[in-house]
Amino acid sequence: MSRSRVATVLFGLVALASPLAAQTASVPVWPAPPEAARIRYVRALNPQTLRKPPSLLSRVVHVIAGSEPEKFMTQPYGIAVGADRRVYVADSMGGSIHVYDVARSNYSVIKTDASSLIGIAVVGQRIIVTDSVAGRVRCFDLKGHQVWSRGPKDGFVRPTGITASADEIYVVDTMQHKVMMLGLDGSMRESFGTRGSGEGEFNFPTNIARAADGRLFVTDTLNFRVQVFDRRGRALSSFGELGDDPGYFDKPKGVAVDSAGHVYVVEGMNDVVQIFDADGRLLLVFGGSGAGPGQLWLPSGITIANDMVYVADAANRRVQVYEYLKGVL
Repeated sequence: MSRSRVATVLFGLVALASPLAAQTASVPVWPAPPEAARIRYVRALNPQTLRKPPSLLSRVVHVIAGSEPEKFMTQPYGIAVGADRRVYVADSMGGSIHVYDVARSNYSVIKTDASSLIGIAVVGQRIIVTDSVAGRVRCFDLKGHQVWSRGPKDGFVRPTGITASADEIYVVDTMQHKVMMLGLDGSMRESFGTRGSGEGEFNFPTNIARAADGRLFVTDTLNFRVQVFDRRGRALSSFGELGDDPGYFDKPKGVAVDSAGHVYVVEGMNDVVQIFDADGRLLLVFGGSGAGPGQLWLPSGITIANDMVYVADAANRRVQVYEYLKGVL
């Protein structure tokens, strides 16, 4: 072994034993000790984290033909978790749906011809996405075959956020300042919202989430608030105002609800997720700017399943996974 190689190995061993390395290896939690942790960082998801070791044949082919192109997410946005517990991620720049089967350490990708995937929902054997620039809502089966598509002729202009129940799909149309409802077969139903700043009105809304009780939470982005509706679109309440301090909104994006009814809102410019109670009181902030464990850079979409919190860490080209540890926030 060369002297440089020995020096490199020794340096690595010393680094692993140092207090700094121990600190780096610690799992981020919020709030910080000595307070009881309520949010715990779990892991990052990208194609590399679930990549299986290459077979002997593939290694031989790569040596002869050259390296396999690196797989990555270009700009993850929407996230959904299916009944099969697979994590489905809409890549807004890559035109792909990335599929992570964490339990089996398996990664796959569904290629589409979409120009701008933003929102994604999974219901049974169906994946529904918004192709925003194309003005389309599209439904695929789990193998990536298109089942139906709705677009400009059906009234869509710029569909973005999406959520779904067992019998209904809710789609935010940002440019029309409304939420449109569809059946699982793609049939057009009702809509609610118009442009404005009053109760039930929107100013470029972007994202939507559905709570277990059917309430809908819509990120009313340029009104710098989150509005709450019942399942038929009747306005119930709202919270938030413009500002860059904790508890305020500057660039609110994804929204989600945990099992206790806490509302999580991604603050895209400040690289954090803010947690509110049902009355809009700030409870906790987690994340922070950077590329390290638990940190975020221009985050966008969010979803929560079984109290696992998935955040699209767009500029870091990954999904950050956290866990709500229950208890009082």
